[in-house]
Amino acid sequence: MRNPNHLLLIDDNPTYCQLLALEGRQYGFEVIYFHNLEDGFDALTSSRRYKALVLDGHCMLEPGMDETAKPNFVYHALHRLNELEHGQNRSVPFCINSETPAEFVPELEGIAQVFNKIVQHQQMFEYLKKAIAELPEMAIRNRYADIFEKTAGVFSPEDEDLLIDILQAAGTSSKADIVTTLALLRRMLELLMDISCIKHLQKSPDEFTRGPGSRTRLIIESLNPRVLPPELFVSANNLYKICSKFGSHHDRSTGKENSYHPRKYGLQRLVYSYIELLDFLID
Repeated sequence: MRNPNHLLLIDDNPTYCQLLALEGRQYGFEVIYFHNLEDGFDALTSSRRYKALVLDGHCMLEPGMDETAKPNFVYHALHRLNELEHGQNRSVPFCINSETPAEFVPELEGIAQVFNKIVQHQQMFEYLKKAIAELPEMAIRNRYADIFEKTAGVFSPEDEDLLIDILQAAGTSSKADIVTTLALLRRMLELLMDISCIKHLQKSPDEFTRGPGSRTRLIIESLNPRVLPPELFVSANNLYKICSKFGSHHDRSTGKENSYHPRKYGLQRLVYSYIELLDFLID
């Protein structure tokens, strides 16, 4: 199964973690587990590949703790999760998976779904699968299913996440978000040109680092006209120039009344230019 949903489990019972990881594959999950809160959230914070989180009822807060599992582990975890979601503008479906679910149900009603880890694995996986399907990023994947079909096996999961971020941001009016998205577009254009260099020119991108100028710009020029039609060559050049010029938080305005800075619809035009190039260059 390609690109299973990556599920992060925090539980201090190694045997149980291995069992749940094995069962998770039957439901399309790749279960990655950690035995304390600190290590688990380090992983969750550093990678968007984790689409959901499962928390033990009681677990260690930090690695190497000598004391028994903290009874207030869940509340520490929920606090950390709230900070992560706000800090990364990210939604992470989660649930509590405990041998004593009745201990948590009253206080967490309406806040978290609680499952019995002894007998409710199927219900838990089905709940998480439904919650993941409702994430905004999954709506993006469904809307651009043909594009993500092309990137399968070509882009890394992290690259696909960046592409999702770009597509989600295409409607923003925030100048800061526009600048950030342009920087991501420049990065993804570099990736696309490197892939196209190998695929269409049968050359290593490193060969284009020896001459003057940007490697990406030189690859774009080399794709013209044998690979890129004139219209797409102009589009690729325009995308490269604007993202290079405005894809940083330095103020690029000239102070003139008619100075240009991409706005909402300019950003949308650039995003769709990138998608058009990707659609053309990757089979």
